[in-house]
Amino acid sequence: MNLRDNIKQILREEVAKRFEKPSPNMEKLIHNWLDKYVSNSQMYQEKSWESRTDFTWCKDGKEIMQVILFFNTDENVFDDKRKTEERDFEEGSLWIPKDIIKSMLSYLPVRQNYLNYLIEEWFEDKFGSEINVKMNRDDIFIHEFKAYPDTASVCVPPMEKPEDVTEEEMIELILKTTLFKRDVLLRREEEEPGFIEKTYLQKIRNKKRDELGEGEITEKCWKGYTQKGMKTMFGKRYPNCVKKKK
Repeated sequence: MNLRDNIKQILREEVAKRFEKPSPNMEKLIHNWLDKYVSNSQMYQEKSWESRTDFTWCKDGKEIMQVILFFNTDENVFDDKRKTEERDFEEGSLWIPKDIIKSMLSYLPVRQNYLNYLIEEWFEDKFGSEINVKMNRDDIFIHEFKAYPDTASVCVPPMEKPEDVTEEEMIELILKTTLFKRDVLLRREEEEPGFIEKTYLQKIRNKKRDELGEGEITEKCWKGYTQKGMKTMFGKRYPNCVKKKK
């Protein structure tokens, strides 16, 4: 038994001590439900930075599941230029929308903490090896499962640069939609070849998300705050919550 299997066995034993364990048939039912949930979905891989890579599963125009992987950044270095493969793996998080989990709990006689554990176990068995292969590593695993966001976001697959778009046109769009100055942008491109194209593609992808998700609210603002449009963080669209004026 390797280290990964040992950890999974220990976790299973600890969870079983704390929570009533469902029957084998119930576990099988949950696994089958999850298999059906992701069937016919498309998985997309996207590197945000050298320290972060996302995997997103899309189905029927919605993001039904996401994995966020974080890799070590040396805080003692001003600008850590190491490639992802040179960094230690730090954390993996698995997300499925909250309304999906609530739906499962409404008809499955299982406690949520145990369901969370079963989802992590199912994911490791179904996708763990595939993700390690795609990352060309053997140390990737899920640290935590989170029911998030409230509902599935609009799915816009990663885009490729149109052949007829010039670098100058990409620069102009970035300058119009960000706080970048031309000299800073060109310096970043020197330090990180492909930075301009990557930033440009993020911008047009976010615009496409806005168009497809216009009027869609996927999260509620907390008490005392109200929504004022949408904002983008880490490539995702969230309500822009601002404090209510008295």
